[in-house]
Parts: sequence; C-alpha cells; structure tokens
Amino acid sequence: MGSSTTTRNFGIRRFTNLVREARYRAPSGTALRLGTGVELDPSSTSDPQAVRQIAAGKGALGGGGLDHHKVGILWYEHDSQSYEGAAAGTLLQDYDTAPPGRMVQMLSGPGVKVWFRNTEASTTEPGLNFPNDRGEVIMVADLGHHGSKDLAVGDLLAWDPANNYWAKTAVPAEAILRVTHVDHDLGVCDAEMLV
Repeated sequence: MGSSTTTRNFGIRRFTNLVREARYRAPSGTALRLGTGVELDPSSTSDPQAVRQIAAGKGALGGGGLDHHKVGILWYEHDSQSYEGAAAGTLLQDYDTAPPGRMVQMLSGPGVKVWFRNTEASTTEPGLNFPNDRGEVIMVADLGHHGSKDLAVGDLLAWDPANNYWAKTAVPAEAILRVTHVDHDLGVCDAEMLV
C-alpha cells in the first residue's frame, strides 16, 4: 500500500480497460467508502452528475438485473490538501472515504481487476496523535473473519445496499464483479470487473 490507488480496504490491481469516469458528484451528507458500488442518481434533477450508492432494485443484489452503463465503483484521489490539519502519523490510506459533495470518479471496464480487504476492529499503537480505535470494515461478505467465510474463486458479486458491501449473487445479470483470488487468512480477495 502507499500509492494513490490504495486504501486499507480497496485498491486497483490491473488497469486494463479501466474507465475512470470523472466529474461526478458524491452525495452530500454521509461520506461513502472508496470501493462502494455506485450508480448515477436518477432522483437528482438538479445535478445530472450526482452519484449515489447503488440502491435497491435494478443494479443491486436481488434486483434481478442491472444497467451496465450506469454502475461502477467509487474512487476519489486524495492529494496533499487532504493532509491539511491532519494529525501526525496519518497516512494516505487513512483517507478511505470520498468527501461529501466533492467531485469523484466512477470506475468501470471489463477486465479491470480490483482488490478488497475486510479488516477487524483494532486499536493502533498508543500515544499516536489520532484516534486509537479503528472500526471493523466489511467490503465483501463471507470473506476472512466475516460471515460463513465461504467466498470462493468464480463467485459473482453484486452490491448489497442493505448492508453496504459486496455480496455473492447467483444471478449473472446483476453481477458487477467475478472473484479471481481469495485469501481468508488475510481477509483479501481480488475480483475482475464485468461491466
């Protein structure tokens, strides 16, 4: 980790066919985690560039199918301005959400390979000048310490808006990713984009 393409829980492994659609606006309010499944927001009449987390229905787990041209994975590249007022010891990987209301990118492209990592709640080294506690982060269901731990190579993934993570689907029409590597000990999986 340590490049502009990684956080603690999401990154890009292969850029083949990567489409980084830029100039979309993140929702105001709650910050979305990088690696979240996003879609154009059809309810935003004032801002045609607005994106939102993939909502229930078409494009989501259990929705039965998706519009391949309107979904992707959220990305935002933090720069040196992200560090203004940051506590000592803060790393780029600590910035794992997109600032609300800022312009973001939607990643897509068949063949693009990404990775996800589930992390358990933990306490960092005492005495550092930032919060010691890190909450649990679940990026993919049934991976590592989460759920049934039966995620396997070849599984198809759709966005689960009820739980805010990627989850297995048996419906190819709603799949956005296909799992290509799993390491339950590290809580990491690689997945190739289908859209």
